[in-house]
Amino acid sequence: MKKNEKVKLTREIEKPIKVFGKQLKVTRVVLILVAFLIYFVALYYEIKTYTPLILGIIPLILIFFILILIQKRILYIGSYNIECSSAGDLYITKLKGNCPKCQGELKVIKKLNEQYVICKNNKEHKFYLQEN
Repeated sequence: MKKNEKVKLTREIEKPIKVFGKQLKVTRVVLILVAFLIYFVALYYEIKTYTPLILGIIPLILIFFILILIQKRILYIGSYNIECSSAGDLYITKLKGNCPKCQGELKVIKKLNEQYVICKNNKEHKFYLQEN
C-alpha cells in the first residue's frame, strides 16, 4: 500500500433516510432510542422480569452505533454506507471509483484498525483510505 497515491471515490448513490416524509436526523434517533431504553427499564420495575432488560439491549447497542457514526461520519456496511452530514442528516450512500493503475473497480475494505481501498481486478493494488 502506498500512502502518496490518491484514489478518488465518488458517491454513486446518495439517498436520504426519511421517515414519514421527513429527513431522519441523528439527534432524533438518539432521543427515540433513549426513550425506548427508559421505557424498558421502567417496564422491568413494573413487571419484575428480565425480558424488558434483555429487549433494552437493542436500543443500547444502536446508541453505540450512532455514537460511532457521529464520531466517524461514515460507517462502511458491505457495499453500502451510512453517512452523517455535519447538520446531522443521515444518508445511505454507495461509493464508486476506478483504480489509477489498471482502471478496475475499487472496493472499500475495513479491517480492525485500518481502512483501505482495493482493486477488484488486481488484489495487489491497495490504497489507504483518506477522508476529505
